Amino acid sequence: MIDELIVLTNKEKLLIKFMRELAWGEMKIRVESGQPVLIYEAIKTIKLEDEQKNFKKNCSKRP
Repeated sequence: MIDELIVLTNKEKLLIKFMRELAWGEMKIRVESGQPVLIYEAIKTIKLEDEQKNFKKNCSKRP
């Protein structure tokens, strides 16, 4: 059980939002005083097998 409530800072919330939007890939983060301050690089990686599944779904929706 968690003894104390964890409150996220705005920078932490933005980092989590960015990670969720990235969904899959790599990133390099600069941290100062325990807080994220900069995302140096973010590389979105796409699995071709997943894209193929999505491609089939998207093609079936076309008229």
